[in-house]
Amino acid sequence: MKMRLVFLLLTLVVLVAARPKAGPKQKCKSGPVDLVFLIDSSRSVRPHEFETMRKFMIDILSTLDIGLNATRVGVVQYSSQVRTEFSLKAHAKLDTMVKGINEIIPLAQGTMTGLAIKFVMDTAFVAEEGDRPKVPNVVVIVTDGRPQDRVAEVAIEAREKGIEIFAVGVARADMASLRAMASPPFEDHVFLVESFDLIHQFGLQFQDKLCGVDLCVESKHGCEQICESSPGSFHCLCLPGYSLNEDGKTCAAIDLCAEGKHDCEQICNSAPGVFTCDCNAGYTLNDDKKTCTPIDLCAEGKHDCEQICISAPGVFTCDCNAGYTLNDDKKACTPIDLCAEGKHDCEQICISAPGVFTCDCNTGYTLNDDKKACTPIDLCAEGKHDCEQICISAPGVFSCDCNAGYTLNDDKKACTPIDLCAEGKHDCEQICISAPGVFTCDCNTGYTLNDDKKACTPIDLCAEGKHDCEQICISAPGVFTCDCNKGFKLNKDKKTCTDMDMCNTVKHGCEHQCVNTPGSFYCICPEGQLLQEDGKSCGTCKSANIDLVLLIDGSKSVRPQNFELVKKFVNQVVDSLDVSAHGTRVGFVQYSSRVRTEFPLNMYHTAAEIKAAVMKVDYMEKGTMTGLALKHMLENSFSESEGARPLDRNIPRIGLVFTDGRSQDDITEFAKKAKEAGITMYAVGVGKAVEDELREIASEPTEKHFYYTTDFSAISTIAENLKLNICPAESQGEIEVKDPCACESLVEFQQATMSSLEQLTQKLSAMTARLEQLENQLLSKK
Repeated sequence: MKMRLVFLLLTLVVLVAARPKAGPKQKCKSGPVDLVFLIDSSRSVRPHEFETMRKFMIDILSTLDIGLNATRVGVVQYSSQVRTEFSLKAHAKLDTMVKGINEIIPLAQGTMTGLAIKFVMDTAFVAEEGDRPKVPNVVVIVTDGRPQDRVAEVAIEAREKGIEIFAVGVARADMASLRAMASPPFEDHVFLVESFDLIHQFGLQFQDKLCGVDLCVESKHGCEQICESSPGSFHCLCLPGYSLNEDGKTCAAIDLCAEGKHDCEQICNSAPGVFTCDCNAGYTLNDDKKTCTPIDLCAEGKHDCEQICISAPGVFTCDCNAGYTLNDDKKACTPIDLCAEGKHDCEQICISAPGVFTCDCNTGYTLNDDKKACTPIDLCAEGKHDCEQICISAPGVFSCDCNAGYTLNDDKKACTPIDLCAEGKHDCEQICISAPGVFTCDCNTGYTLNDDKKACTPIDLCAEGKHDCEQICISAPGVFTCDCNKGFKLNKDKKTCTDMDMCNTVKHGCEHQCVNTPGSFYCICPEGQLLQEDGKSCGTCKSANIDLVLLIDGSKSVRPQNFELVKKFVNQVVDSLDVSAHGTRVGFVQYSSRVRTEFPLNMYHTAAEIKAAVMKVDYMEKGTMTGLALKHMLENSFSESEGARPLDRNIPRIGLVFTDGRSQDDITEFAKKAKEAGITMYAVGVGKAVEDELREIASEPTEKHFYYTTDFSAISTIAENLKLNICPAESQGEIEVKDPCACESLVEFQQATMSSLEQLTQKLSAMTARLEQLENQLLSKK
């Protein structure tokens, strides 16, 4: 809280108690006074402090002669708003007034003191509320803090309306704000009540105000010149020619000159309350004793100028006529030669006269309208030449030239175009188009001009997609022909293709049943049997027909040189497999802090292609997120969209994880889900690989699916011992168990040979068609 109001109110009660006890004969019997208490009830005033303020007001009132014809009292409280508790006319007796004070409920908000003063001035001291004419108006403001609004202007307005304001502050109340509110003199109207002397002085002043003591006689009023008494107060006045200072006591001489309250034209000489006029040097005071007249020496002939006399009050200066300059003696004049002095703006020739000049031009030039600059005579612009194309002007003469791409003839007037195409001065690949002095290149039909604007490229409508072939587009410059994939035939529209139903049109060789697909077919076996490696025969087991995904650790700890050994390890594994489109398929996934599919199961169909792709894989580096890699393998690598064959075909799915360290994420969830999805998991570890993690990844029995070595140089040994063939008798760790049901390699060789021959046949057909198109184009040009 800004200040403890208890202290204020208690000290004021002490003040009242210090005076003679109030009784019927001791009450003030002075003339009537209209008194309003303006009390601060902001939230900083606590309830018990407000109760003390009630008692303070009641004790003060008990010393006064209360009555409608004596002292009238009103009470207004304020915080963020202002409220009249009772007006000047509300109570004629002390007991009803005390009852009204006891019924006041504090507002408990902000501290809008300026608003409160304005309210009292406009609302409390009006006839309707009991204000009496010619009766002193007194306001006692009690506040405990700094106002939250402006008080100075509204307090001045209140004082100008005759309201005398006492400002009582508490402890930390802002003294500047109290002085801004109170009436002068401030020592009689501003109080900080925590000082006992000030309390006593406030009590005496307040009593004197109400009881009509002549303060000019009975007190040390402090007026410098004149003290004028009023009921309960006094004010200071000054002698004629003096004005009262802001302190309300001392006087200052009235300086009519300084205040501008005079009618002297030039100089005002001040005395208290009066003035006299005088003139500046060079002037004389007129008979009216106010205005001044300049002394004109030129007019009086009191000068020795050769040409012009310029008058100023009481003095003169000499000047010269136009075209002359004043000499050093400041009296005589000399003609000005502007040409000789270079004070001209003629471009070429200056002709001088006293103080002026005229301009002229050299031969071959003409004077401009500004009579200063010169313009060369332009025979070209005037059309006074016989040049065919370009006329080059010089002052009064000309020469001829030609536009770009033309050359000037021997007559130095006419021009001939330069044909760079005819002269062979171009680098167009096909067509040169000539224009005077330049050329542009173009291309033959079926070709497009390159960005270098010189060479030509055949228009490949197939590559640009500007064709309507259903399957195969064979391109020739600017044209195309259509063809079909193996197993399809071209329709009569030469665009679309029709499936040839391979099961009915070729010797498919399926042992049990042939199933036709667009442009191809596949074989299926009866329930209980498995399709063998040749993709045609059926048996009770199969070895080389698997879908294998290699999950390779490419983290930073592997290091580049070891990663090359890992790639060789992968290729060793591939060498042990029977890779083909219908046999074993291989996919490669590398992982570190992220996972990247290097190639899916359906990308490559030969061991040579896979091995070449493996050697091109770039080392990733960074972290070891094995769990994330297992998730990627399960959700993406073994999807049919990436080449995994449907589960109903019973093609074994095998995942091989190769790592050199501890995983930075959890592997448990997706290692388990992979095995639950029917994927046979192999785990190969090297160096700092964690055995517990490898065993958690590996399928049962763990010993047959888990491999480890201490360094990368030994991983080739693991590749030799790792056999991924899946049959009733699986790999026995280091012992390779051959599949008794494995097909002979001759079948695979025959299939590969037939596939290669078919591909070569298709390419030959395409080349033949293109050669025919080229021949047709050549014949059409002839």
